[in-house]
Amino acid sequence: MCSLGALVREGLALKESDKITIGITSPGYVVTDFMTSILDVARSQKQLGQFISLQGSGVISRLRNQVVATFLDKTKDEWLLQIDTDQRFTIPHFKKLVEAANQDHLIISGVVHGAWERNEVYLEPVPCIFKQGKDGGLYAVHEYPDDKLIEVDAAGTGAILVHRSVMERFRKEADQTHQGQMWGFYQDMPLHHEWIGEDLLWCIRAKSFGYKIYAHTGVQMEHQRKYWIGQKQHQDFARYRKVRHQIDIVTGKQIGRAHV
Repeated sequence: MCSLGALVREGLALKESDKITIGITSPGYVVTDFMTSILDVARSQKQLGQFISLQGSGVISRLRNQVVATFLDKTKDEWLLQIDTDQRFTIPHFKKLVEAANQDHLIISGVVHGAWERNEVYLEPVPCIFKQGKDGGLYAVHEYPDDKLIEVDAAGTGAILVHRSVMERFRKEADQTHQGQMWGFYQDMPLHHEWIGEDLLWCIRAKSFGYKIYAHTGVQMEHQRKYWIGQKQHQDFARYRKVRHQIDIVTGKQIGRAHV
């Protein structure tokens, strides 16, 4: 296996002198585990440059555009790492993205798990990495090799590392009448009768510019999600309670304990 140092000498990997800006958006507060993990990364990784944090409510694409514009206008860092604030992002996650980044891999995402409503008792965990189907639609990739860099057609922006040149290309291609220098990066809109979020539309546009998108399956992001608990969930868990009661009978332990 070739070391990172060897790749640097060959001019293939992210250079040791390259700096990475972390950009986040939030409603004004973040998950505690997220902040703890970011502090761990910040105090241990010498390649970190600037930290951009913007808060607001409403349309998330507005804040994402402002993060990118600030990155381009206010920093000279080579890479922008965008992370959602309801996740855990660890030092090994950071290192794997950095090691994968080079002149051939200008866009690298982690595997963020979304939670999709299926009219079932629980939300369905779905990896937010996608391949394009024969019908042109984007379909989640549920099976993939462990701890590998794979090419995808789209990914969420929950944990994505992008080279500066990619964002500069987006700015160059922006509609100067309406988007100007600020608003040409992220937008959400209907496409083929479906509503497309700002992250997937960004990927579609990046692909149209000729860029390849990669996901590192070793960067598995834990994503905090909440849902209402009621009778449906209680009834579904009855099967587990019955099993635990049976185990109690076999072992002779008391049945009907307060925690069961």
